[in-house]
Amino acid sequence: MKTRKLMTLALAMFLFAGQAIAQQMPPIPKDKEVRMGKLDNGLTYYIRHNDYPKDVANFYIAQRVGSINEEENQRGLAHFLEHMAFNGSENFPGNGIIEFTRGLGVEFGSNLNAYTSIDQTVYRICDVPTARQTALDSCLLVLKDWSCGLLLEDEEIDKERGVIHQEWQMGSDPFQRFADKHLEELYPGSKYGKRLPIGLMSVVDNFEYQALRDYYHKWYRPDNQAIIVIGNVDVDHIEAEIKKLWNGVKVDPNAAKVTTEAVPDNEEPIYVTYQDKEQKYSIISVNMKHDAVPDSAKSTLDYLILQYGRQMAGMMINMRLQELMQQPDCPFVSAGVSYGQFMGISKPKDAFELQIVPKEGKDIEALTVAMREVERARQFGFTETEYARAKADYLSSLEQLYTNRDKTSNTYFYNLCVGNYLANEPMPGIEDEYTLMNQIVPNIPVAAINMLAAEMISKDNKNLVVYQLSQEAPGKVAPSADQLHRAIDAVRAEKLEAYVDNVKNEPLIAQLPQKGSIVSTTEDQKLGFKKLTLSNGATVILKKTDFQDDEVKMRAEAKGGMNKYGEADFVTLGAYDYIAGSCGLGNFSVTELQKALAGKKANANPSLGLYTRSLSANATPKDVETMMQLSYLYFTDMRKDEKACQSVISQLEVVLKNKHLQPESVFSDSLQYTRYAHNPRFAPMQYEDLKKINVDRVVEITKEMFADASEFTFYIVGNYDEATLLPLIEQYIASLPSSQKQPKKAEAGQEVITYPDGAVANHFSRKMETPKAQLYKIWRTEKVPCTLENSVLVDAAGQLINIKLLRTIREENSAAYSVGGYGFNQRTADDQNYLQILAGCPMDPAKADLAHKLMDQGVTETATTVDATDLQKVKEFMLKQAKENARNNNHWLGVLSEYCDTGLDTQTDYEKTVNALTPEKVAAFMKSLLSTGDSVEVLMTPEK
Repeated sequence: MKTRKLMTLALAMFLFAGQAIAQQMPPIPKDKEVRMGKLDNGLTYYIRHNDYPKDVANFYIAQRVGSINEEENQRGLAHFLEHMAFNGSENFPGNGIIEFTRGLGVEFGSNLNAYTSIDQTVYRICDVPTARQTALDSCLLVLKDWSCGLLLEDEEIDKERGVIHQEWQMGSDPFQRFADKHLEELYPGSKYGKRLPIGLMSVVDNFEYQALRDYYHKWYRPDNQAIIVIGNVDVDHIEAEIKKLWNGVKVDPNAAKVTTEAVPDNEEPIYVTYQDKEQKYSIISVNMKHDAVPDSAKSTLDYLILQYGRQMAGMMINMRLQELMQQPDCPFVSAGVSYGQFMGISKPKDAFELQIVPKEGKDIEALTVAMREVERARQFGFTETEYARAKADYLSSLEQLYTNRDKTSNTYFYNLCVGNYLANEPMPGIEDEYTLMNQIVPNIPVAAINMLAAEMISKDNKNLVVYQLSQEAPGKVAPSADQLHRAIDAVRAEKLEAYVDNVKNEPLIAQLPQKGSIVSTTEDQKLGFKKLTLSNGATVILKKTDFQDDEVKMRAEAKGGMNKYGEADFVTLGAYDYIAGSCGLGNFSVTELQKALAGKKANANPSLGLYTRSLSANATPKDVETMMQLSYLYFTDMRKDEKACQSVISQLEVVLKNKHLQPESVFSDSLQYTRYAHNPRFAPMQYEDLKKINVDRVVEITKEMFADASEFTFYIVGNYDEATLLPLIEQYIASLPSSQKQPKKAEAGQEVITYPDGAVANHFSRKMETPKAQLYKIWRTEKVPCTLENSVLVDAAGQLINIKLLRTIREENSAAYSVGGYGFNQRTADDQNYLQILAGCPMDPAKADLAHKLMDQGVTETATTVDATDLQKVKEFMLKQAKENARNNNHWLGVLSEYCDTGLDTQTDYEKTVNALTPEKVAAFMKSLLSTGDSVEVLMTPEK
């Protein structure tokens, strides 16, 4: 479909809304709070003050260049250069950038990182504390060095070659091997088929040092770059600093220009099939290519309407496909449509994509059934009721964004800015978008969406691209390209009927229960909450917050979980969350419930932990009653939806049947078995277990676990209106069945955790398509009291080990790309803890012994010597995280649950406890942990 035709359709959609309205609408406005500018050398900048989260800012530099700009002998250099940006610059030599940002509480990997794609490269420093202006200025200096001040030293380049190799090994999965082999066939006549960012290892291993420097100086220039700063900053000061740092950077007037590479149309359909020994299940992708809207045409209203129309059409097709998935005889486990860049990488060519995961042996049938729904949408469009639900969901999401506009994340605004710079995507302010779309959307009829869908979904083979991945195994025959071709042609030739939308129009709860009452109310001044005791013995903890204007969170929790049940239920318990989430409520099946909740932001889900049972729910303030109704039904009227539950089991079959083919899955299972001494209670689920899942038993266990409300405490945190909430608590919580009128302390149940004694090692090797090694080690204490100090110590020790291993294994020895360590605890039935340190990494098989040695050495050294500078950086990070967590509703659910259940206050003295950490305390803790001699080690290497 030509771009002009799409835009004409979008304008036609708008005209459905009426000429008078069309004349009132302005062009897409830009966010008035964003300071935009462009220097004489071409550098673009975006600066926006934003107070959420408080006292932090994000810094980015975006480049309009990527792997598409490489020559054949440079394949991989764009991505290699991204790595080198952290290995020395003019103002931050060596690991200076990593060490500087770590001192701000900014961690490499999570807050400090970058990515390279086909046509863009973006670096970021996020969640920088804004208390010191000098720190913010230094972050701009980092961006300046990334822009034009990298050192690119010979020794550092050579060290990074091994890291890139390890990243390539990690990423070499079946899809990557498929792309390596067939991407050129999917992009005939286009450079896009030869420019995956990871590049060629033959280039990575052998390029001359100067080649990387030449690429850097050719493409990293102010006229290809944008600086983006979002957060609690002085906009005028940041703008002045940007001008001061970059104004003197010159650009050669004859410098190479960035051009858009073409993606030619294909007159005949392209079909590609690929088999791989490690592919767990089949994937079929049907792509209908269209010219992308040019950047120059994206600033007008018809483009915004076009985006809306595409979103509506995709949403309604996906709802139909999900409805089919609830049927046990459906031939696919998942199917969905999307609209975006073709293969997710090509800017000049978009595609409407249908992706399908068939059940085993049902590839052609799955393709037929899914394509039939897509073709049905093309021929007949959508019903008024379908569109009403999709439109309600869209407007509800828009309202949620608007309601929370003063508490919107820096990342949201960054995405708008970077999209505007790289592709001229609209950058409206939240208020303007809300006003504009609320004026337009109610006046666009379903006929307009139907017209757009008929153009998005092609009816012929021009620009059709289909590929399929499947398992390579003896006796398995994948469908041929010709069979796929004939299946699609057959569907297009069928005589179809229009979709019939079956809707149940009745309340969620047929008859409201008799209301209970609030018997007593007390207040806790220290943590700022109210405690309500209800007439049925249930307890409610209320904490009003203003962290998010559109969010209310609830968790109902009681002692006693999976440990209450024996071996006969192990497999069913392992599948509990999957099955419970697919059960009906009251008179509603899963599909009926999804339709009934259209336009509402509310959900609830029951869950079983090892020693607890819980129900988690959330809603916007206006939908709190719906959240309460769903929660009430899970407590009182969850019912088996046989079709939906069998559909879930069928989906698990596809995931589990061939999981042994993937080395990563084998390693994960081996770690689980070894860690828990082969206790069947903790055994990872296998394909053979699926026949043991008892859906009726899931319903029975739910009734048993949620039968007595007096055992439960309901924690409600968020921006609720108390006057509205209290009657709802009486209606839906105080009315729940219970065994007594006073709160009842449920028994925690038996201790079920089993760990192996001593140092246990599980080393094994296996055949792999791409040789790679993987190592994980876990050290643990004996059972210790659950205290704030212990929690802080194990967290800090894990972070210190992470720093040490990153430094020695990756940076100094290039033995791994991704390496990490962290501390955590395992709660016991009697509310004590096993404190544990985990360290691990996938690694280069040739350096597995070295990495293993360095890991053991790094952990052991932490028991004798802790670097005071590293500890100070860890403390800065922990305190910064604590400050962020203190304004997070989920965090407070955990704090209140711990405090009300065990009496442990993890909030009040957290900062004091962190500040009291010393190198000696951490070393003593690690010495104590290692003195038990209890550890688990799992190592996987490739067969030779």
